[in-house]
Parts: sequence; C-alpha cells; structure tokens
Amino acid sequence: MPFNLVVWDFDGTLADSLPAAVGIFNRLAPEMGFKPLEDLAAARGMSTRQLLRQQGISLWRLPRLVRKYHAAAAEEADKLKLATGLPAALSAIAESGVRLGVLSSNREDNIRRCLRANGAEGHFAFVIGYPRLFGKGKALKRILRAECLTRADVLYVGDELRDVEAAKKAGVKVAAVTWGFHTAELLRTAKPDYVVNDAQELVELIGRSVECGSRSVK
Repeated sequence: MPFNLVVWDFDGTLADSLPAAVGIFNRLAPEMGFKPLEDLAAARGMSTRQLLRQQGISLWRLPRLVRKYHAAAAEEADKLKLATGLPAALSAIAESGVRLGVLSSNREDNIRRCLRANGAEGHFAFVIGYPRLFGKGKALKRILRAECLTRADVLYVGDELRDVEAAKKAGVKVAAVTWGFHTAELLRTAKPDYVVNDAQELVELIGRSVECGSRSVK
C-alpha cells in the first residue's frame, strides 16, 4: 500500500542541527544547574531518558529547559541547513504526489524559519510544533484523524528512539534515519520498519510504495 503522507521529525532529521543543539544545551547548563554534554559519541548511544538522568535533568525541570532551549534555538533557525541530500529528496518526494508534514518537539516558528531559509517550506502541507519531548504518538493519532487517513497511509521519519516509539504507539510505519542524534545500533533496538542511511534511500523507499500503489490500481 502506498504512503499518502510522510511526516517528518525536524531536529536531526530534516535539519542538520546537532552541533547547534549541543552548543545551546551546554550554554544553558551552568544557568540551569545540569551537567554540560562532554561526550557526544556516548550520548548518541543513550535513550533520551537515560541521557536526562546522566546530565542531572529531572522530568519536572524538563519543561523549563525545553522552553529555554526553543527560545535560544530561534536565534539559530535561519542559519540551519537541511541534512545532506534532503533538498533534492524533498523535491522528488513532493513531485511524486506524496504529501509531506512536520511533527516536531521544536516550535513551529523555528521550524518554518529554517525551512523557509532553505527554500523548502512550500513542500510541506503542515508544520506542527508539539512542545513535549514525549507523547508524539498522541499527536500522530490526531494527524491521522485530521487528515482522514488510515495508519497504513502514513510514514513517520525520525532520528531518535522516541520517534520510533511514538510511531509504534500510533500504529504507523516508521523510518529511522542514521544521520541524526541516535546511532543506528540504538535505533535498531526499537525495531523500526526501516533504517535509512541517506536521503536517496528514503526517496527510493517512498518511491517503491508509490509504484506498488500504482500497480495495485491497474
């Protein structure tokens, strides 16, 4: 069955934002009383909850950290580039007739500013900023209802373990990309439907679903 809608995470998936994110995190650390991130390679192999515990960030303090992070990220939004190969990939996917959307923990205005600066905003039918690190599964279910789609119609694309977990809770297929925050090894522990190493692989994956759909209609 073809994918009619591909929903994207933003940070680390669409945007090559990891260096900027680490910089913001470490600038906020002294002010908010948590540990700076010193070993990025080790952090990429931890779940979000494990990383929060290691850095001394309790869940009750998390909303304040997220608000401050988003405010700081607004200063970087226009400077962020899309991940390697994605500008052409997004054009190809959109031209195939598949609709695109964004569901991210970042703010909508930050996301749109980055997409606009990279000439990609027009590819997306919607951009949703979901202000919680956990719980995207509920947001994906809302998207299904709003778009009048079945679970088989939708592919979610993300770079973190929590993205894979959210897609599974919503019952939609998920493609885990390896160019973002979490390592391929960690992502595979959550058993995503697909593990994708570069933008062209993603284009081919979505293209195959479109071709299968076209053949089934004939």
